[in-house]
Amino acid sequence: MISIFSFMPEHFNNNGDQGNIEVLSIELKAAKVEHAAIDKIEKADFIMFGDASRAAMRHYKSELEGYRPLVRERFSEGLATLLVGSSYEFFAKDLGLELRQVARKSEFVNGDYFGYRNTEYDLEPVTRNGLFVATSLYGPFLAKNPGYLSELLMGLGANPELKPERLMWIEKIREVSGG
Repeated sequence: MISIFSFMPEHFNNNGDQGNIEVLSIELKAAKVEHAAIDKIEKADFIMFGDASRAAMRHYKSELEGYRPLVRERFSEGLATLLVGSSYEFFAKDLGLELRQVARKSEFVNGDYFGYRNTEYDLEPVTRNGLFVATSLYGPFLAKNPGYLSELLMGLGANPELKPERLMWIEKIREVSGG
């Protein structure tokens, strides 16, 4: 049984980040792998901290601070984790990164990873160690990055069979966005 944890999904869902949980669930179901959402982060096989508003980040700051050791450990071990947007910025120092403010960047990124970012920090679009990904690329990152999705599914013990039509849609989206 694969256990999935998403931190405060009702508040950490800017730009549809919780779609990542839906994508993961759909693909695990297609691979016939039992999975369930859980509310104990320490027992999760996959965890996600989505992007949140400044108000939500302030409201949950003390709780997020308490997760710093867990995030550092998961990053060090390359465990299945996804940090998006403001959560990536919040935990940047725990990943060994320096958070420096720069002129705002609002752009599509199309290289090893694909997505849209709108940020005022100089973090790389994706910081990765094993199955641990921190990204400034918003929304359903897993849906737009099937290579990583396949690796994640295999790392969780699933045999991914991504549908060709889904892969075709992703390529069309990349083409339209200038990739």
